[in-house]
Amino acid sequence: MKDLLTTAFLNLWRRKLRAFLTVLGMVIGVASIVVMVSLGIGIKQATIESFAGTGSLTTIRVNSWSYVSNGNGGGGSRQKELNKKAIAEFKKIEGVQAVMPLVQTYGMIKSGRYVVDASILGVTKEQAEQFGITLAEGELPGTGSATTYEIALGAWTLEGFYSPDNYRQALDKNGNPKVTKDSRMQLTFDYRNIYTQMNIGTTDDGSGQPPTPPGDFYKLKVTGIMDEGNNDFSYYCVMDATQLDKIAKANKSFTNYNAGKYETVLVKCADITDVKSVKNAISEMGYGTYSLQDAVEMAEKSTQNVQYLLGAIGGVALLVAAIGIMNTMMMSIFERTREIGIIKVLGCRIDNIAGLFLAEAAYIGLFGGALGMGLSFGISALLNIFLASSGLRSIIPAYLVFGAVGFSIIVAVAAGMYPAIRAMKLSPLAAIRNE
Repeated sequence: MKDLLTTAFLNLWRRKLRAFLTVLGMVIGVASIVVMVSLGIGIKQATIESFAGTGSLTTIRVNSWSYVSNGNGGGGSRQKELNKKAIAEFKKIEGVQAVMPLVQTYGMIKSGRYVVDASILGVTKEQAEQFGITLAEGELPGTGSATTYEIALGAWTLEGFYSPDNYRQALDKNGNPKVTKDSRMQLTFDYRNIYTQMNIGTTDDGSGQPPTPPGDFYKLKVTGIMDEGNNDFSYYCVMDATQLDKIAKANKSFTNYNAGKYETVLVKCADITDVKSVKNAISEMGYGTYSLQDAVEMAEKSTQNVQYLLGAIGGVALLVAAIGIMNTMMMSIFERTREIGIIKVLGCRIDNIAGLFLAEAAYIGLFGGALGMGLSFGISALLNIFLASSGLRSIIPAYLVFGAVGFSIIVAVAAGMYPAIRAMKLSPLAAIRNE
């Protein structure tokens, strides 16, 4: 084997220019297909990251409505109650790391003459840690006191304050919020407390029913501001779950709050590979499910054709390089006909002759693949500079490096197969008489 490899290398070295041009064709072919494939990988990665930026890829949203097929191409929706029993069942599913019901309601926060509509979410500190709910500043709210409720404002709550009289935003001339986290704030669930013109239910309307008394105001203490990077939770104002449950129950007539029953439950999986199995298990229980994995899979299918197209474009260059290798090997046979005849007469086995030509082709594939990868990294770096503003990039993972070099060797050997067979079949007598 050592003699075979040495002889094959020296045969190429004797024809440096031809060998260089053949290797150059392989370099261009490998670089083309690697760069094209790396762009496809970059598109796929950018798609995944864009979805990951809108929420966790390991989180499943479970709701009480699901689609049921009737077996005839149609179907309808079915509702199954989401309650504490359902949550206990979800926790038993293999691959589930944490479960959090969305205990939420809606109210209005008032500060002076300004107000803001607020979506309020109740969480425990344990749930906040499990689902990555973080604050840009301050700390998570606790149970507060008998007269004050603690709250963490949403990432954009302060910018959302406005005057209920003319609906103008509470911003100064520099665009900064006039209401700060240190301002005095109150919470109410009764819109009549904010809009004085809404006197429905506060006076006798002739129905004989007693007027509905106005809802209460609750004093708030702001403990922090939600982080903008919280994705699904950034726009929520957050309160302690037990405190929100208490205050929402007291204002059930305004909030339609139903204690112990949930519209949505979040299920966090231990790993991204568990999402599909957990999602299927919950769906089989009769609940509606959705995860960002569904959107990612759909996006991957839509970008798959783009990846195939990019790979095909690079493959054309590699095909041209393979034809160049075949041409070089055929020319080598014609030039070395007498040499082949002599080594046959001297007793060389025909498989050694074939091995000699295949080794030369493998060298071309190896050198072309290695140099092509070096060129690919350079082109990839340049592309990443020019594509930085678009969010796309070229990504060359380790498996692509070794795969490309290995593939280039295989292509080169395949291209040299026919010339090697021609050399095997060459008649020794005709070869010696050739010159």
